[in-house]
Amino acid sequence: MSDYEQLLEGLKKVLSIAKANGNKLFIDNIERDIKALEAGEESPIIKEYLTLEERMVNHSANED
Repeated sequence: MSDYEQLLEGLKKVLSIAKANGNKLFIDNIERDIKALEAGEESPIIKEYLTLEERMVNHSANED
């Protein structure tokens, strides 16, 4: 399973927990992230909370 597939699987598990708990804000954010990733876009959460430099460091670490 690729990193991408693992990320989506993990997000979907977290989404089901958030739905069970009724956490609307968390549900909305996770659904937005899943939709973006499935469309081949960068995670909105990562774009919002990490600087470009932090995203590049993380991306470089994942390539090793």
